[in-house]
Amino acid sequence: MAVEDGGPMDGIALREAVAASVEKANAGLGSRVLAVGLGLTDCDPLAGFALGEAEDRFFWEQGARGHSIAGRGAVMVVEAEARGALEVDDLPPAARPIGRVGAALAEGFREFDCVGGAEPLFVGGFGFDGTPPGPGDWEHFSAGRLVVPELLLRRMDGHTRATVCVGVEPGDNPERLLDAVTAQIEIAQGLQGVTVNRAGAPPFLGARTPEAGAEYRVVADRGHSVFCGQVEAALAAIGRGEIEKAVLARSLEVFHPGRFGVTGFLDQLRNLYPHCTVLACARGEDTLVAASPELLVSLADGAVEACALAGSAARGRSPQEDASLGDALRESKKEQAEHETVVRAIRRDLVDWTGDLQGSEAPELMGFLGIQHLATPLRGRLLPGREGTGVLELVASLHPTPAVAGLPRKGALNWIAENEGLDRGWYAAPMGWVDREGSGEFWLALRSALIRNAPADGSPGVSRARLFAGAGIVDGSRPEAELAETRLKLRALLAPLTEI
Repeated sequence: MAVEDGGPMDGIALREAVAASVEKANAGLGSRVLAVGLGLTDCDPLAGFALGEAEDRFFWEQGARGHSIAGRGAVMVVEAEARGALEVDDLPPAARPIGRVGAALAEGFREFDCVGGAEPLFVGGFGFDGTPPGPGDWEHFSAGRLVVPELLLRRMDGHTRATVCVGVEPGDNPERLLDAVTAQIEIAQGLQGVTVNRAGAPPFLGARTPEAGAEYRVVADRGHSVFCGQVEAALAAIGRGEIEKAVLARSLEVFHPGRFGVTGFLDQLRNLYPHCTVLACARGEDTLVAASPELLVSLADGAVEACALAGSAARGRSPQEDASLGDALRESKKEQAEHETVVRAIRRDLVDWTGDLQGSEAPELMGFLGIQHLATPLRGRLLPGREGTGVLELVASLHPTPAVAGLPRKGALNWIAENEGLDRGWYAAPMGWVDREGSGEFWLALRSALIRNAPADGSPGVSRARLFAGAGIVDGSRPEAELAETRLKLRALLAPLTEI
């Protein structure tokens, strides 16, 4: 892809960059994206997310690492169901949308003209099982979708950069494009010094805390006895040798007469869970939000990282009780066996790209507010001859892992489809970002909620949020314990969402 990087731009340089991009399009080089970069001072990317009500929006933050990304608008869209999408029949059905999108990116069907140190990204995510959504909760989400935002904000190590992108077509008017770029630059510069407050929006939006008396109604998608019966059914299938593990999920639906404050919810999550990755992908009034503890895979300069996360326990009410619960988790044969299946699967699925991944012999404890997990971080490098691999190839090979589906993959997915009774949509599926070189990072949309807000214009309607959580069922699982695990996970989002 064509790249012309540089430093900060003045008005003359910006005009020249627009003219050059149009000239390339007119010269037969086809549709292009002009990306303009600029540095910002004291900017919170979440404030940029807050500006894009009813637009395509994306948010991704790792508070402990000081790394956050926000995007609004969509200059370029790569969708799994797009007409002419490449077929990837060699992949299992759940991974085919990832493969189609990855193949489209590898084709490089749109060139980028990058100036001012621009760093455009593709951001978005994929569905759990590869099935295109029908009418219902997930109707505005496809089986896989990545976009290049019109305005991207990225903060790393205390420094924020904005990347403004516009599409350039043959015959485009350079003055119109210049106006569009300038308008987005002014919006980005206006975010300097703005942080999201506890009410969830920049001060200039006039945000306020919710009025007293707001009501929430919470409804489970099935009774506890039904869920426990499904656990028994999974154990029976395991006993017959049909599957080794199945991850059984359930959901809660929260009804609210007003509108959920999505930005404020994200602000609460990043403060409550700084060691999770807080994610959001919005399509109009529908937003998937997650506080994910689980890295699927990252790729940067040939370095590959993944993390096996399986085995859970509550946190203690005192340091002594917390340590005792953690020790019991590490010593549990059942939890150890469940965890080891995930470690083996990740090693197996990445071996063709990385060889043997490096990781500790015994899992470590990874603690979050209210819950702790067994975790084994895994690291490696792309093998010689694999240097051109993109992160989406690794995502397609891994998804879905035994941590979110079960084992064997095909049998577990079939069991889930036949028995769970839940449209997972993008729940437990990869969300993240990819740069122009194919590097990127994807996390699983766990501890997640799909928020469907009523129209902002005051039209009649009730806002709804569906919260998801699952538990891995293996030989030795107890229905009541698996139910308790899902309740623990649901509580992570239910409390901040309903302000209790």
